[in-house]
Amino acid sequence: MLSLEDCIAFSGLTPEQVDAVACHEHLPLILVAEWAEAVLEAEGGCARVAAILAEEVEVAPFHHKDRVESWKHGLEEFRRDHPLN
Repeated sequence: MLSLEDCIAFSGLTPEQVDAVACHEHLPLILVAEWAEAVLEAEGGCARVAAILAEEVEVAPFHHKDRVESWKHGLEEFRRDHPLN
């Protein structure tokens, strides 16, 4: 049986990135991990995920103060690992 950690590892995102997307989409972490694996392979998928992460970083100070730094780091890491150009 796969654990949540295993699914996140297969997703192409870090745990922080999965957490931010899960909050944005109002979905459980396990579903976001599955979703991410498919979306990152699709045309425009990286741009979509980057936009979601950026939106969550923007609103985090108002709704998730304890996650601001983690999500900022996740966004920076995503942009580095998945360049849009």
